[in-house]
Amino acid sequence: MRTAIITGANGFVGHYLVKLLADQGYRVLAVVRNEKEAFQNISAVKNVHIVFCDLNQIASLYEKIECNVSESVFYHLAWAGNSGSARGDYQLQMDNARYAVDAAVQAQKLGCRRFVVSGSVTQLMYRDYLRQDRVSLEQSACYAVGKMAAEAMLKCMCHSIGIELCWAYIANFYGPDDPTENFINFLIGKYKAREVPALTPAEQLADFMYVTDVARALFFLGERGKADCAYYVGYGHPRPLKEFVNLIYNKIDPGTASGIGTKKFCGSDMQDIKTDYQKLYRDTGFKPKVSFEEGIEILLDLRGNKKERES
Repeated sequence: MRTAIITGANGFVGHYLVKLLADQGYRVLAVVRNEKEAFQNISAVKNVHIVFCDLNQIASLYEKIECNVSESVFYHLAWAGNSGSARGDYQLQMDNARYAVDAAVQAQKLGCRRFVVSGSVTQLMYRDYLRQDRVSLEQSACYAVGKMAAEAMLKCMCHSIGIELCWAYIANFYGPDDPTENFINFLIGKYKAREVPALTPAEQLADFMYVTDVARALFFLGERGKADCAYYVGYGHPRPLKEFVNLIYNKIDPGTASGIGTKKFCGSDMQDIKTDYQKLYRDTGFKPKVSFEEGIEILLDLRGNKKERES
């Protein structure tokens, strides 16, 4: 039986990837922090085995895995502080980069053949921007810098220890059961509460991907991605952010202003990205299945049904 190891297995994207891999016939070693961590969403899935290992103890993962996992794929999704104010915690983000390299060393020690990492589109957005003089950055950009550091160090380390690296620049994602303060959750929450969110003119380009498509893309990278390559993971057709905002606004119809243009935009956007949006498709055949319009319909329907059940 094929084997996959996943850190952050009970996280938002992680638990979807766990279920997908199990459905594809994989034995999944799902790495979660500790016994106190909530992992009911994956514990009952067939062929899933829970491994307890906190991210700051990832350098000891080899000692916690007793079965043979040689030639397996290691998916590293664990990353502390990926939303809210924690994105600006530079010490936390630096630690995350170190833990990613520690995880790769453990993957090689276990005999894994490939190391797939969930990066972020923010890396691409800030990569060239940060090289300029007198840039205007919010502290939350530390998250992107941490991802950049992890990618650069992993390129060095994975080449040195002989394990294949596949890096994913994942676009903004959303979907049910997302506990984070992501933009879609923020926007829906404000409009549902009939509050006006503070938004930029929203002319910057953006791309959003439904969570099941993100899990599928990572699976495709583990199966078919080329060794030592990085891939953009998204729909590949960025649109002005205001188009996404207006779609949600019109569906909820909060009876208040949309909030567009009430805040100044600082930073970089996808207009500045120099990347190959079609590389993932060419190398793996991956195509997203859920459009943004469909994904928002699903999300709002699920939230509405949940509210009805609770009332």
